[in-house]
Amino acid sequence: MSARRLAAVLALLELAIAVYLEVERARGRSVACPIGGGGCETVQQSSYSKLAGVPLPILGLIGAATMFVTTLVDDPRARTAAFVLAVAGALFSLYLAGLQAFEIHAYCAWCLASAVIWIALAVTTGVAWFRAADEE
Repeated sequence: MSARRLAAVLALLELAIAVYLEVERARGRSVACPIGGGGCETVQQSSYSKLAGVPLPILGLIGAATMFVTTLVDDPRARTAAFVLAVAGALFSLYLAGLQAFEIHAYCAWCLASAVIWIALAVTTGVAWFRAADEE
């Protein structure tokens, strides 16, 4: 599987998580927490669940959809955009994981899965970007 296709699959997985989290948030329901203990609900209800008034799942939807679109284009600018977006997503996800650990004191499995996907996207798009740069 090419790096571009792998990135597309990862972006779709991220999109699915973001859609699920946003649908449940919009319905006013707690997400099902696969690890139990109420961590997902605690994180979902925390003051950190919004950025400048925008719910984080909406930002995730925008980021994942944009990432997916960049994987459809075989162009140096799209590769660069994908890499920059993936690194930004990974860094933001790591920041949010830190908040879960040190401020919220609860973990959301969906959020952690999202962080793993963004890190995988950063690695995948980074490899593709560096390989393309070597070929030029």
